[in-house]
Amino acid sequence: MALHYDLGPILQTYNDDQALVKAGLVVFVEESKDWLKRIKKGINDKDYNCVADSTTLLMPSLEFLGMEQAIEEALAIDQWVKEQGKTKAIKETFKIFKERVKCARKEIKKDFSL
Repeated sequence: MALHYDLGPILQTYNDDQALVKAGLVVFVEESKDWLKRIKKGINDKDYNCVADSTTLLMPSLEFLGMEQAIEEALAIDQWVKEQGKTKAIKETFKIFKERVKCARKEIKKDFSL
């Protein structure tokens, strides 16, 4: 049973096409690690464009996987970008966000033998 993600949105989008669902999951598993690294580097370097671009790339996967809490954190990170906030202000939010994405990635890899 999935604890960190919900396949409902992605199954609905792809009309229960298991091949497309698995392809979407593969993209998330393979790409999310790099996106997280780019967000972290962007936060540390105050490269707001890098952070914005990376969260924009990750957001559709979060939505497809029904990861509502991670979406809220991604939106908080986007707000930080818009305000060009201080690094210290977003580090805790990013830490929680990163952990949620990592847990979902690990669970998906296990559940789908990826």
